Order: sequence, then structure tokens, then C-alpha cells
Amino acid sequence: MRVHALVVVLVATAIVAGGSVERAGSAPPAAPGMAELLRHVGRDPLTGMPAPVSDRFIAEHESAVERYGRDEQEPEPPPPVSGSDIARLVLPRLGVDAPVARFGLDRYGRLDVPQDSRTVGWNPAYSALPGEDGATFLAAHFEYGGVPGVFNRLSTLQPGDDAVVFLSDGSRHSYRVTSSVDYALAAIDMGAILAGREGMESLTLMTCSGPAGSGEYPLRTVVLAERVAP
Repeated sequence: MRVHALVVVLVATAIVAGGSVERAGSAPPAAPGMAELLRHVGRDPLTGMPAPVSDRFIAEHESAVERYGRDEQEPEPPPPVSGSDIARLVLPRLGVDAPVARFGLDRYGRLDVPQDSRTVGWNPAYSALPGEDGATFLAAHFEYGGVPGVFNRLSTLQPGDDAVVFLSDGSRHSYRVTSSVDYALAAIDMGAILAGREGMESLTLMTCSGPAGSGEYPLRTVVLAERVAP
């Protein structure tokens, strides 16, 4: 799977929260640097253990992050439809029943997204079709043009909530939410998010979140769900 400049940083760094309590007046621990965070990214294909990363990889990664969204290129359209397609996404607890459209990469090499508040985006070149035992990634706007988007309340989904994806052939694929986490934008590892849960058919939903500032939302809400029997 190609990820281009989509890998941003290590997801694990954003989920170290838990029950730690700082003592009053104590200085917060220093944040680890990029090089330290990236020392063990990915897995060794032979052992399955976390694979060490070279200094060269770290330097190239830091450069890619710095240039992310700045270098223009030819937009990449989605691949042509072959067989079934994703038609709709239903989130019963949120009252969401939204159309799903296909997208490729935009002119900056980023996953392209819908240009309206109602549509959910699917990037088939980087994400599996439900029913293929892989990871399906869908994204939509929190708000668009001052109008609440279809994923405006995505962060309120809770473990146990249902998500249903309907395909163009009339089949339905049911999922159950297992987690909902807000990640800092700079702590998003899109490679990991697109890969989903290892060895399990999964659905990942993502949108912007957090108070907007300078035209950019600082957080991304990422909801993970696993496939269940219909």
C-alpha cells in the first residue's frame, strides 16, 4: 500500500494518557523528540517484532512532515470501479445515513475529501472494500462552509455503537465501535490508520475536531470499529 507523504507521526505517542497524575508544582516531563519517537516504527517481516529505524529514515521522515501539503503535483483520481462499490454509511445512534463517494489524492498528495458537508469519502487505492477482510477507511467533514458536517458528532460515538456500510450490490456490512480517540494533528500516523487492526476486518472513521484556529482544526477524531456478523 502506498502512503506517499501521508505518514505524519507515531500514533502511539498520542494515546499515552491513562491514569497518571502530576503532583502540584512539578514540571511536566519533556516531550520526546521526533528521532526518539521514530526509533521503532513498523515491524520486522521475519520476527514480527518492532523494527528499528535508521537515522536516514528519520531525516527523510522529518523532511516529509515539513513539506507535507506544500509541494504541488498532479492530482491522482480514484481507480475505476471494478465490481461492487461503497454506497452508504449508516450510524444509527447519530441518525447518520450518508452517501459515500470515491476519491484519490489531491494536488498536494494528500487523501482527497468531499467538497460538501453531506458526503463521506472513501479512497479505494488506499483502503479495502468491506468484505475483503481488510481495513476500510472513511472520512468526512466536521463542518464545511460554516455548516455542520455529516461527522459533526462523530466524537460522541462510544464502544458498542453500530456502524453499517452498504455496498452498491445491496449487501451490508456491520461493525461495532471499539474505540474513539482524539489525536493531535501532528501525532497522526496515517499509515497505521489506513492499515487498521492487524488480522481483523475493521472500519475506521475520521474527521477534524477541536476548536478551530488559523483555519485548521488541531485534532482528529478517529473511531475504530470491528466487523460483526450481520
